[in-house]
Amino acid sequence: MLEKGKINAGEFHILVIIFTIGSSILVVPASLAAITKQDAWIATVLTILISLSFILLYNQLTSLYPSMTYVECNEKVFGKWIGKIASLLFLFYFYYISSALIREIGDFFTTQIMVETPIQMIMTMFLLTSLIGVRLGLEVICRTAVIFFPWIIVLLFLVFLFLLPESKFENVQPIFGEGMKPIINGIYHSLGNPYLQLLIFLMITPFVTEKAKMKKAFYIGTIIGGIVLTIIIIFSILVLGADISARQSYPSYILGKKISIGNFLERIEVIVGIIWILTIYFKLTICYYGLTLGLAQVLGLKNYKILLFPLAFLIITFAIFSHPDIVHFNEFDTKTWPLYSLTICFFLPLLLLVVGKIRKKRSAFQSN
Repeated sequence: MLEKGKINAGEFHILVIIFTIGSSILVVPASLAAITKQDAWIATVLTILISLSFILLYNQLTSLYPSMTYVECNEKVFGKWIGKIASLLFLFYFYYISSALIREIGDFFTTQIMVETPIQMIMTMFLLTSLIGVRLGLEVICRTAVIFFPWIIVLLFLVFLFLLPESKFENVQPIFGEGMKPIINGIYHSLGNPYLQLLIFLMITPFVTEKAKMKKAFYIGTIIGGIVLTIIIIFSILVLGADISARQSYPSYILGKKISIGNFLERIEVIVGIIWILTIYFKLTICYYGLTLGLAQVLGLKNYKILLFPLAFLIITFAIFSHPDIVHFNEFDTKTWPLYSLTICFFLPLLLLVVGKIRKKRSAFQSN
């Protein structure tokens, strides 16, 4: 086995929450507000409910072969070569996500904080930090997440508390002002980030010791992470309004600039920045870990760590050249990404589950 570490259901639960918040806390409010305007909060609530069906599917897959990763399940069910092709499609999806996360980090720092620093340096430094985490293994990643998790929650609570005086409830009116069509469109575009991406946790589930508790933790972690995103979106609409939220690249970061307590505590957007840096770090590290472990299993390697530096180079390169500008990225995100995510993270796992159950029943019937 390439990974010898073990984690418990509680650690798995925390990883799911942090992953769900991840990059979404900074970028989702803008894209959702652009589509659904003041009804963005309705769309995100409905998206959470729909996402639970994906978690049901993923939990069913973990029950099929509890000791196997998603990559190993593909080869077990589809056979060696078709299984490898299916696994490579899955791994390329998370290779793209890893590159996109690194690009988001670079864009954020070079536009908001360190505007004169070359984007390549920021991306390289951040990816090297993630590489160290992956190299140390799953147990270290989880223990680090457990240490930082209370700080993330406390900082989120402070941000929400300080934003209450700035809220204007007329900004969410009229409810259903544009009808159901924009809300359905918003749900469709929200599924790919972050809920369908939770498929990467099927690379981690074999190493969770408490399988029954793990399934419950998967549901609860998704719901809690979704609630945090919903609250961020609600405050973006309440404080900034739907139009400003849609026009800003990072509306939740702008929220921090709006905080003013007694003309003394002002512009604490650094808190939002810290929350985002911590959550996106763990999201990137989980994707990077799943990518390296899965590729090592596809190639039949005995140690996944030898792939870390080659993959780091490929991730940085792809992050720089995949999208020439933000307009190209936004067009891809709007038109291509939702269907791409559904194909890789819903239709293929569903096919895997159906074929796997048929094969299991057939083998059980033949043995009798």
